[in-house]
Amino acid sequence: MLLVNNLDTPDEKRSFEHGDLQAVTLAGVTFSRAVLRPGWRWSEDVKPLVGTDSCQASHLAVVISGRFHVQMDNGDDQDLGPGDAHVAGPGHDAWVVGDEPCVILDFAGTLQTSARMAACPCGVSFRIQSDDALDHLIAAVQEHARGSHDHSVTREHILTELTSA
Repeated sequence: MLLVNNLDTPDEKRSFEHGDLQAVTLAGVTFSRAVLRPGWRWSEDVKPLVGTDSCQASHLAVVISGRFHVQMDNGDDQDLGPGDAHVAGPGHDAWVVGDEPCVILDFAGTLQTSARMAACPCGVSFRIQSDDALDHLIAAVQEHARGSHDHSVTREHILTELTSA
């Protein structure tokens, strides 16, 4: 499977006083690029839009350029700069440090593939990553059943037993 979308032509775009965000979603994962200008602070720029005391989103991200500070509700805090990969759980504020824009790539969601699986009653299972290989999966199950158990299994039976992996 190969899926491509470009953040320059986003599925979603948000702008606020001190920043912009572009996002694309592929196979259940959202890729976001935030360009946060000097003066951007979550509690001032985003809080009025979402109505929570602190950011309740989880972030799995990397700083591309600029500097950024994250402060958790429990008091833990960290300055972040270019190349810093980080995870920030719910309950934090954040702001741009210095006079240079901060560019952050953020990743959210769970990869969803069209992986499918079929199993022989003996427990041997066969898996494919996309329905493009469905005929190969069926042939593999049929060959295994015939060669290992001298048993014939129909295409229709295999199709009714398919599960998502």
